[in-house]
Amino acid sequence: MPAAPGPQYRPLPPTGTLTEAFERTVAARPSRIAVRSHDGRLSYTWAELAAEVDRWAAGFHGLGLRHGDKVALLMENRPEFYAVDLALVRIGAVPFSLYGTSSPEQIRFALTDSGARGVVVARGFLPAVSGVDLPELRVVLDGREAEGWHDLTSLLSLGAQVDLAAVPKPAPDDLLTMIYTSGTTGPPKGALIGHRNMMFAADSTLRSVRVPSGTTIVSWLPAAHIGERTGGYCMTVVQGFEAVTVADPRAITDAVRRINPGYFYGPPRVFEKLRSTFDSWLLELDDSERMRVTAGLEASVEQVRREQAGDQVPADVLSLSQEAREVHFKPWRQRVGLDDLRIAVVATAPNPGPLMEFYHAVGIPMGEVYGLTESGAGGTSATADTIRIGTVGRAGAHMELRIADDGEILLRGPTLMLGYHNRPEATAAAIDDDGWLHTGDLGELDAGGYLSVVGRKKEIMISSSGKNISPVAVESAIISASPLVGQMMCVGDARPYNAALIVLDSEYAFDWARQRGIAAADLTDLVSAPELVSAVQEAVDAGNSKLSRPEQIKRFLVLPTEWLPGSDELTPTAKMRRAQISRKYAGLIEGLYS
Repeated sequence: MPAAPGPQYRPLPPTGTLTEAFERTVAARPSRIAVRSHDGRLSYTWAELAAEVDRWAAGFHGLGLRHGDKVALLMENRPEFYAVDLALVRIGAVPFSLYGTSSPEQIRFALTDSGARGVVVARGFLPAVSGVDLPELRVVLDGREAEGWHDLTSLLSLGAQVDLAAVPKPAPDDLLTMIYTSGTTGPPKGALIGHRNMMFAADSTLRSVRVPSGTTIVSWLPAAHIGERTGGYCMTVVQGFEAVTVADPRAITDAVRRINPGYFYGPPRVFEKLRSTFDSWLLELDDSERMRVTAGLEASVEQVRREQAGDQVPADVLSLSQEAREVHFKPWRQRVGLDDLRIAVVATAPNPGPLMEFYHAVGIPMGEVYGLTESGAGGTSATADTIRIGTVGRAGAHMELRIADDGEILLRGPTLMLGYHNRPEATAAAIDDDGWLHTGDLGELDAGGYLSVVGRKKEIMISSSGKNISPVAVESAIISASPLVGQMMCVGDARPYNAALIVLDSEYAFDWARQRGIAAADLTDLVSAPELVSAVQEAVDAGNSKLSRPEQIKRFLVLPTEWLPGSDELTPTAKMRRAQISRKYAGLIEGLYS
């Protein structure tokens, strides 16, 4: 079971700066670990990190960077990111991150659009910027100086004569960073996030997750994503977490097993992969133990459902569920590194209710939250004891939430971006004169103020018979029906019925095949197996049973491929690129309607 509650978050005035928050944390926890790499390569205590920040800050100032200068960062998740970013923030510069999966064209766009004056690149990403016109102030991490670049040694020599105490610190109203939108609905836009915005966003999240200083967290999502900027970085600085960086997000499930975090945040996909290991683990148990675990899970799910409905839980169900959580599920939680987890938070993509139900059943509180890049990650939240499965919580601290007449979700509060960089018309379209952010998402509020996200305004499909259909609702129903289904995209706009492209959870699918004696050398072999197609059909049928007739999937195709973050199909934060998928698989989609 999760560790017993320790000291809880004590709110501090969220009106300061990230630099002030860093200085408070360093003073309170100088000898405790601030950040370390998953592979053991590097570790900083808070005092050591502060010394590094001062060295880098003086160096950047000596290089010629000044207050308001924008600096692009291209590096994997690593301890040095904290030193580099905090150093730039200390001198009033504006660091912003680029995705490691960005193409040269995307990098070129961000550098040009932002007007970046400097760039800091990890040596391994130098090929990605080859041929791109770069700012004149260039710093490379790792090893010796490259031609046209400053390395750490030369940077520190530039800073040797700088009196950092004389360099003004940032003010609360200053710009802290810029986050480029994912570009799913058009060219990326740079959302301007100020110190005050981020301090309120971090405070709001900390009030809901209620995890104490020293809690181990995992820094693994790209720093170019608002969720990582807030949850993996700024919250660490404000609260004094111990952040463990994972350079390769594809290794996250193995990393979680080794790190054993107390707080973990990510998109549903990573939790689905962890959940699929439960099914694989079950297959390894002997018959008697498998029966005990299965009976315990059934009882625990019943407890969760009754508690969510506000009903009394029968004593026999409660007893069986408690035994399962304390005894039978413990080996699996330890195996995947979730035994110390106080709360899991899901965001960035729709989360199927049954997934949350499962985690609650095995003793891990899982809440879903809602926020946007433009809202500075502020939006909704729920504490571990107020989670309502199927919703994304209620308006978080400092935030207001309402539903417009057309069903659009509107947000207002101090976490909202200052605007889009050099896009006054787009800013005015996003935030109205009364300060409400028009999210583009459709939602519903229940009597308790809990928000359910129905879908995107621009993604609502209209069938050939005139029925409005949310593809998100359809996809969630199918995905939650079987761990075999890793991802899917529902199609059906202006069509007589809905169809789907389905991508397997390859890790679970191959385990599933081996248990059944199905020989498959690769995904092409696997998706051709009649038993696999039948199993996916069962999942589709189970999901369809929860949907209205116009919503149901009539035909589907299992693809012999994987959709990975940063690919043609997914953004770096695992959001579906629906338009690109539709173009890439146009022929296959047309075949589903032949």
